[in-house]
Amino acid sequence: MNAPRYEIQVQGYLGEGWSEWFEGLAVSHVTDGRGAYARTILSGRMDQAMLHGVLMRICSLGLPLISVCGTDDEQATLDER
Repeated sequence: MNAPRYEIQVQGYLGEGWSEWFEGLAVSHVTDGRGAYARTILSGRMDQAMLHGVLMRICSLGLPLISVCGTDDEQATLDER
């Protein structure tokens, strides 16, 4: 069984280079209406231990956490195609 897929949103900009530090999670961005980076999204499959580790890394950087969402496995499968 695959680990569940999660999306973690934090306030501000983290470059794609942070992917390795965040255990290979995909790094993407959401911009505000003016084109400035407003949020960073870290996403990928994580078991509970990895999820907690990633959240601890976010905390150690002092990044404001916006949300942590588990995604539907069926939808995640479609998204990964």
